[in-house]
Amino acid sequence: MAKKEISRTFIFESMTPYKAILTLAIPNVVNQLANVIYNLADTFYIGRLNNSSMVAAITVTTFLVLILTALSNLLCIGSCAVIASSLGSKNRKKAEDIALMTPIMALVFGIFITAVMIIFRKPIALYSGASETSLAYTMQYQFWVMGMNAIPILVSTSLGAGMRGYGYSKYEMYGITMGNILNIILDPIFIFGFGMGINGAGFATFLSAFISMCYFIVQAQRMQKRNHLYTEYRNFSFNFSYAWQVITTGFPAFLHSLLASLVNTASMNIMKTYSDAAIASLGIVRKIEHFFGQMIIGLNQGVIPLISYNYANKNYDRLKKVRDKTVQLCMLWGLVALVILFPLAKQFMMLFINDPETIKFGTPLVQMYAFIVLTMAYNNNARCVLQALGKKRQSSVYSIVRQVILYLPLLIILNKLFGFYGAAFAPIAADLISDITGFFITRNVFRQIKAECEAPE
Repeated sequence: MAKKEISRTFIFESMTPYKAILTLAIPNVVNQLANVIYNLADTFYIGRLNNSSMVAAITVTTFLVLILTALSNLLCIGSCAVIASSLGSKNRKKAEDIALMTPIMALVFGIFITAVMIIFRKPIALYSGASETSLAYTMQYQFWVMGMNAIPILVSTSLGAGMRGYGYSKYEMYGITMGNILNIILDPIFIFGFGMGINGAGFATFLSAFISMCYFIVQAQRMQKRNHLYTEYRNFSFNFSYAWQVITTGFPAFLHSLLASLVNTASMNIMKTYSDAAIASLGIVRKIEHFFGQMIIGLNQGVIPLISYNYANKNYDRLKKVRDKTVQLCMLWGLVALVILFPLAKQFMMLFINDPETIKFGTPLVQMYAFIVLTMAYNNNARCVLQALGKKRQSSVYSIVRQVILYLPLLIILNKLFGFYGAAFAPIAADLISDITGFFITRNVFRQIKAECEAPE
């Protein structure tokens, strides 16, 4: 056991910055890509049915997926950062308490979401942006991917985040990747083999998430025996102070995803005035963009424990090097995405659907969204770093600026001026402007951090 603990400390304190970043971030990148691939799988297989109303139903469900992501971020990013910070300040008992407490909170949240989704299925589907032709499909799909899926998703990700906070990112990767591979395998079986259509896609998502949750529970028990990551049940009592610290640390990520969900709902309600083909094309393009964008999200979230640990340990030089090198990697990947997506826009659309109208809508969108991976690189890094440093106010303000002050007004204005493609361009414009805001916010924070770390005890 001592050898394993030294290994974790070596990664956080001594390993070269690039190697430490990749060691902690690559498993999280794989997690994010696996999540996108399973989302792509639903769209891909349903797209084979050439029913734009079904694809539109999956697209408008993004609203609920973002809410589930928001709750997951609230617990997972918060617990991961606080666990790593506790280890950096040599408070192992606090880390163990939080590692056990967070999955319990996730279970409570999951039960509440399931109850709400079962009771208010139709109003929620209409609010999401479902049209008359896609309403029935939307209700079916949302029941599985949000109503039934909430508990396994939240419990799995909270257990995985605890492991990542300790530096054991690979176990989180195994569980999430396994669940998503299962989903890809089960999708065609239920959609085509059993003729369940969109219900089959939703059920496959739920079943794979449930199996993934079972893996995490078993893995947590195994790691408890080997590494003692959690407080023993008989010695555990719910600590409201710790819970509040987790929630407030994860709140900026929660706020960003929640605002993204609300803005996405506004976007879907604007887009549905065009056609189901327009909504379907936007949904497909966003899935393509998410595949490349999640590399950046995975990279930035993966280094949160590394940044939190070194901030608690007052190692400013290492903290700054990690941040700078992470930004470089994010920008480099943004350029790679642009080079791949822009010239192959039509081919990417044709991978998902054969409907000529949807392909016609989507091809210019792919070229437009090829730039969004690059524009999001800096602001996503800024938000994650601010959270890792515990700068809740600055991170929250940054999210509000991007989503409410910039994105929402731009969405309305650009839609009026340029129609469908104007509204679709709104997130890129918002990213470009918020990058400038993020630069000044993070620069001021790092000046404060440097003074704190270099101040005598």
